[in-house]
Amino acid sequence: MELKLTPSRGSGVSGSATITEEGEGVRVELSVEGLPKEGIEHINHFHAGGTCADDRAGDPAPATIPLETIVANADGTGSASTTLRDVTLSQLFDPEKRRYVALHAETEEGQGVPPVISCADVVEAAGAGAVSAELPESGGPHPMVLLSVVTCSVLSFAAGLILLRRLGA
Repeated sequence: MELKLTPSRGSGVSGSATITEEGEGVRVELSVEGLPKEGIEHINHFHAGGTCADDRAGDPAPATIPLETIVANADGTGSASTTLRDVTLSQLFDPEKRRYVALHAETEEGQGVPPVISCADVVEAAGAGAVSAELPESGGPHPMVLLSVVTCSVLSFAAGLILLRRLGA
């Protein structure tokens, strides 16, 4: 899957995030251009619970999955590759989740997390058929899985009661 990173906050920084399932995880390759200053490190990660539009409107979602830092080259480009173990494409592209990849501005001392300068919403490509699944960091199963289990349990219990009533009658 390839996502297009677009500029945020007038930065002019754009690029791509290529996400590939391999072996026991997912490889995330970021490639950007338009970085303003050579040698500057830019943190980047997945945010969960929001979109690029939310972030650009001043309502950033929490960072949940860190990625390798990008260092700006003299020509304004930069790249990094991160392998996320025990994660699948269907988990990252879960249609029930709102998630985005964010590249941040230069970290300034005492500033905290710097603003996002380039962003891409994590959405599945049409027809890709991603399957809902919860990432390990979430601490639990997807709510639809829980609903399915409860529904099956209730239906099984009801069927058992009906069978017992018929046998006892």
